[in-house]
Amino acid sequence: MGLFSSVLHVRDKPREAVMSALDAILRSAGFFRTATLPVTTEGPSALPNHDVSVSAGPYYLVSPLNGRWLTVVEAHFSPDSQGVPLLSDLSNRVSEVLSCYTLALVVHDDDLFFYNLDCEGKSLDGYNSCPQYFEQERLPDAQIEEQPHSVEPLKPLLPAGHSLDELHDLLNRGWWSAYDAGILDENGVVQGDDDGFDFEGERMTAFGELLQLHGTQEDYPYAAWGEGASIAWSDFVALRYRERT
Repeated sequence: MGLFSSVLHVRDKPREAVMSALDAILRSAGFFRTATLPVTTEGPSALPNHDVSVSAGPYYLVSPLNGRWLTVVEAHFSPDSQGVPLLSDLSNRVSEVLSCYTLALVVHDDDLFFYNLDCEGKSLDGYNSCPQYFEQERLPDAQIEEQPHSVEPLKPLLPAGHSLDELHDLLNRGWWSAYDAGILDENGVVQGDDDGFDFEGERMTAFGELLQLHGTQEDYPYAAWGEGASIAWSDFVALRYRERT
């Protein structure tokens, strides 16, 4: 199994405000917070009942504000409870409740990278590194053109010294570049040499580093957060929720 990772970044909001927003959003979905645990330097896997909690309900790891961004790691995996908000929906709701920018980043099996950009409850942009991935037949061009990404909404979030061209090249590398060049085969697969990322976790890492979503110019650590030896876990708190009965 490849890498799976779901991470939400919230801009310019303190942790207490984000935690309150998460409580309100989860409460409206029928969940209540059952535990607030400080994470130790050993990481979330060392917390009591971690292995049970990842599949028992909503479970988030929340950092303090670092630079302009705060990080919320989605620690649960296929929880049994129904109605758990998708990360893209959670992103939109948090942006609405806190009147801010949010970026939801997802890697699926290291084969796909998605993001959703929201601000004040409005969806500004979305990205899918390979729209063809789950399809059995090649998507019509008209359907593909309905879901192109645009780097322009990300312009206000660019750190000094970086350009939209850099961002465009990073996101188009691979499938989208091949689509624009007309070199997809009848199945929507890239023909010839593929200059894409070998693993989409690498694209997520490059994206996070370019936007400095972790607050520094160092390596972005959250694509493979489960192996994140470089993450300052002792700065995080773990929030666990259960369905209200």
